[in-house]
Amino acid sequence: MNVPSDDPRRYRIVFRGECGHVLAGLFSDVTIESGNGYTCVVAAVRDDAEFYGLLDRFSDLALRPVSLSELGAGA
Repeated sequence: MNVPSDDPRRYRIVFRGECGHVLAGLFSDVTIESGNGYTCVVAAVRDDAEFYGLLDRFSDLALRPVSLSELGAGA
């Protein structure tokens, strides 16, 4: 995944806690669902730098993933 691609990779990241309302105001380029004590974010990234940048943004908000899954290519 080091080489930028025309087809972004999609990831599903789950956090403990229902923080969807907070994330919705900060991230316009992701899909967010909250419920049952968890928040799920689905994001498309083009390369490693964008992927780790996204994780850094979550870390800056003191959010730690409890699950991270690659969903594959697609927008």
